[in-house]
Amino acid sequence: MNPTLKIFGVLLFATLAFHTTLNFMLDNIEDYETVPLPPKPLKKNTATITNPTLVVEAKSKETWTLVSFSTGKSFTVNDLEKQREELKRRDWDLGFQRTKIVTNGGITNPKGKVGVINLGQVDFDSIREVPEGEFIQDSSSFGRRTNKAITDWYNYRTRTHNIESKKNVYIMKTSSEDFLKMRILNYYCSNKEEDCRTMMCTRSEAACLTVEYVSSNHSRNFPATPPPEISMAIEPSAVEN
Repeated sequence: MNPTLKIFGVLLFATLAFHTTLNFMLDNIEDYETVPLPPKPLKKNTATITNPTLVVEAKSKETWTLVSFSTGKSFTVNDLEKQREELKRRDWDLGFQRTKIVTNGGITNPKGKVGVINLGQVDFDSIREVPEGEFIQDSSSFGRRTNKAITDWYNYRTRTHNIESKKNVYIMKTSSEDFLKMRILNYYCSNKEEDCRTMMCTRSEAACLTVEYVSSNHSRNFPATPPPEISMAIEPSAVEN
């Protein structure tokens, strides 16, 4: 065989193998929009959560679960663009699809009022008032719908391929013109995130986001004493269509 043709054949095979591997990787990490390095270990917080929590099952990659924090109700849509009129008519604050989160405002719904401020890793209960600042709404980034304040709420652990919340505290202006302080405590349905640091928690066990939140009750101050713990679960069986 002609040496030039042989070299060409080897290069062609290597190129095809590379693209096959790349496509496989893209298909398997499409849920993850950011892939930062694993975070530095945080001090373990053993305090009991006494604030209300909302558990949102967002396992589907084909539908969005849109949630209203004021009512605890939700509904699903398949396409945020094609069903924009539905987004305008219904009461909702945040939309969840596995690791992805959108808000009822900006490019997702230009008439929506929801925006988010990211306060970072601060003590949740120490936040007693709504800070001054711009509430970020959804925008388009590289052709994707995103909210820059909340899109990187998690770290992706490359060793175990699992998701771990940064436990950032967010202030959200809701669709009912209330304010919430909130943070995502856990991403898994039956496991704790710390358990997934040493083992691979499968996708079927993932995307049940536990969200801790406190309402300001239409003021700019959050209650000093948290209300009794209230837990609500948003699951497919509870979704309004």
